[in-house]
Amino acid sequence: MNFSEIEEYIPQKSEYMPSKQIYLARAGSIYKKIIDDENLNKIVTEIYLKGLELASPQLWHNIYEINKVPKEIIPSKFVGSKKLSIFLSTLGERIDKEIESLMERNKVLEGTLLDAWASEALEKLNNTFDQKLRTKYGKGTMRFSPGYGDIDIRVNKIIVEMLNLTDKIMVRESGIMIPGKTTTCLIGW
Repeated sequence: MNFSEIEEYIPQKSEYMPSKQIYLARAGSIYKKIIDDENLNKIVTEIYLKGLELASPQLWHNIYEINKVPKEIIPSKFVGSKKLSIFLSTLGERIDKEIESLMERNKVLEGTLLDAWASEALEKLNNTFDQKLRTKYGKGTMRFSPGYGDIDIRVNKIIVEMLNLTDKIMVRESGIMIPGKTTTCLIGW
């Protein structure tokens, strides 16, 4: 596999800023109730801004001939695809460390809100990049991540190696990646 074709992408803030309503829903809150409560709204806004300050989003992407990638990373729903886009996105370590710090200091509300913000920011980043790829390459298959359907989460290790990111992303034996707000995504073309 040719690692020289790997593209690194640094998004603009607008490409990963989640909607406040969706971020609050992820945290299990009702948007209208939070917005109407001045104290809670202040905390929610502070955490949103803290997320923007701490996030260091990066994304790496490559397209492979599907017959040249390990079969265990190809979802069965990708039958008929000739090429496979693989991308990995992360928000970096600072978000993880702050969530952990907030929880250790018993600031559970703030930690939970920041965790929800980061999850939604990562999803927004993935959606944004997915749309960029579809604009460039066409419809393709659904976006798919290991750990869902018939692809084991432990293939994240193979994907991190394929993207030549072993010095930036650690993959535990379980397939969970460090930094925690990191995902791998696949699209068939």
